[in-house]
Amino acid sequence: MILELTIAVLMTLALSLGLTRGMMAVAPRLGLMDEPGARRIHLQAVPRAGGIAIWLSFLLVVGGGLATGWLKAHGLVSWSWLGAFAAGSAVLMVAGFFDDRAGLSPWVKLGAHVLAPTVTFLLFPVHTGFFPTGWPPGWDYMAFLMWTVVLINAFNLIDGLDGLCAGLAAVATVGLAAMAAVNGRTDSALLLLVMGGAILGFLKYNLNPARIFLGDAGSMLIGFFLATAATEAVGRRAVVGMILLPIAVAGVPLIDVMLAIWRRSMRRFLLRLRGEMPAGGIFTADQDHLHHRLIREGKSQHQVGLVLQGIAILLAALAFLPLIFGERMFALSLVGFLIVTLVGVRNLAQVEIEQTGSVIHMAIKLPGNRRRVAAMLFVYDLLVLTGAGAAAVLIETNCLTRGDRTDHLVNFVVVFVILCSIALLTLRVHQRLWVRATMRDLMSLQFGLLVAAMATFTLFTLGYEELEWSTLRMTLMGYVIACGGVCLPRAGLDLLREFGTDARLHHQQPAGDGDYGPTVVLGAGDFGTLLLNHLKSSAPEAYPGLKILGFIDEKRELHGRRLRSFRILGGLAIIPALVEQEELQGIILAINDPGPELLAQLKALADQYQLKIHRWRAGVEEILKS
Repeated sequence: MILELTIAVLMTLALSLGLTRGMMAVAPRLGLMDEPGARRIHLQAVPRAGGIAIWLSFLLVVGGGLATGWLKAHGLVSWSWLGAFAAGSAVLMVAGFFDDRAGLSPWVKLGAHVLAPTVTFLLFPVHTGFFPTGWPPGWDYMAFLMWTVVLINAFNLIDGLDGLCAGLAAVATVGLAAMAAVNGRTDSALLLLVMGGAILGFLKYNLNPARIFLGDAGSMLIGFFLATAATEAVGRRAVVGMILLPIAVAGVPLIDVMLAIWRRSMRRFLLRLRGEMPAGGIFTADQDHLHHRLIREGKSQHQVGLVLQGIAILLAALAFLPLIFGERMFALSLVGFLIVTLVGVRNLAQVEIEQTGSVIHMAIKLPGNRRRVAAMLFVYDLLVLTGAGAAAVLIETNCLTRGDRTDHLVNFVVVFVILCSIALLTLRVHQRLWVRATMRDLMSLQFGLLVAAMATFTLFTLGYEELEWSTLRMTLMGYVIACGGVCLPRAGLDLLREFGTDARLHHQQPAGDGDYGPTVVLGAGDFGTLLLNHLKSSAPEAYPGLKILGFIDEKRELHGRRLRSFRILGGLAIIPALVEQEELQGIILAINDPGPELLAQLKALADQYQLKIHRWRAGVEEILKS
């Protein structure tokens, strides 16, 4: 098998190299050229027919191996699978050809995305392993269809940078091949590595500066192949595989897809709230994909490719831990994903967070919406409290298998919900302005729920001589779950706004001569904190182009620390370095009484480096005297 695998990969690599060079010459005659434009990074027309070379290389090597006999038919390596894959992928290649040539509507492309896996499933049914044995094949078809459509679109959207899509696909094929080998799926490993060889042959000419592109046909082909081969590579670890397989196969492309859907949906909502008619839908292209953002931050195409491929390798490694070593490693993977998510949201989702915050605040401020929001929160709280009580009962009774009286448990849930609801109404939580929530508001909410939980426990233990530990555990579990669920939307509004403000102030770029531009705040004391609170509550238009690099303060013991998410960089002596390295354009003075000496220093710096000096003031002034 090793000899067959080596020969197959080398043959595919050589064939892909030759066919890719051939497509570079043929593409102009076929009209498959990617012309420069507003959404393009390249400055010259580039052939976009690399996907055809990959497709032909893969089919010729696997088909030729089966025809000559040096590739023995086994599992997926068979004429039946190859025919099904060729038929399904041909649908995408035809759609991709016309899309690359003249463009197709998003709905026609989506139709091709649905038709391709349907044809493949009819010719070679895929058993996903997500459902129990004996279930109708229609369930497997629906799972395979959704999984395939998601992956096709994921790789199609991420293909916007030299070597990026093909590089991520190479990472996925090698990782999945190793996974397949561990699970004893040598047939899946062979097909994955053969496709990897075809991709590497194309990748040689796709690295920056690219001489040929995948085209929509190629990016859709890669997503389709990974969808058809990945399920078999994992084997039958259905539950863990269902959760982690998408991350292992296409972590970065899927993140890009989710951000795109989130971002475009929020833009549509925001335009509607402003009374404007949104143009297009979530399929409307933009320049806010992950690679676009990293390039705007000053990274080269090569650096962006390395960063995103590094993230892909990290995600794949975290996903493969439970798939290789068993479900016991799931907790470790989950912790890793949480860390990656927090870092990723903080650094990669600035646009989405800011727009979501704008939608929420505008929706709340619209006339008549406050009552609707209060009513929705009341219904939400009832559902959360019911779910918390029911979850506590199910956990304590091991899903009602312990033999407890059902009516007693139902009564517990009912009393828990009623008393907690009375506590929420007494505290008037539905009348508070939660977009300005403080720690005191959240603590009072949690204290009210605690009182209600203890009252529930007291009512259910009045007739017992000894302490009922089971009821106490249920009560505490219900309280913890209820606290998390009820506090989440309240705290989430302010947290979302905090993230959005940080993202905007850390990464916003100047758009005109009158904008603030890169700025530092002088003064890391109370006035500096008040300034951050003010910016959090202000509309982005109030401070156009403002990008806060950090704080400066003359107190040396503060240097290197952080105020909120901003670093205290040093004193005034660091200004020349910031001008040279960060193109500093202004200083915001956040000190109550700066004194003439400090003002003179600021004036000298402003004259020497052409800096804008701004003054932040806060306080109440008397304007009329009796």
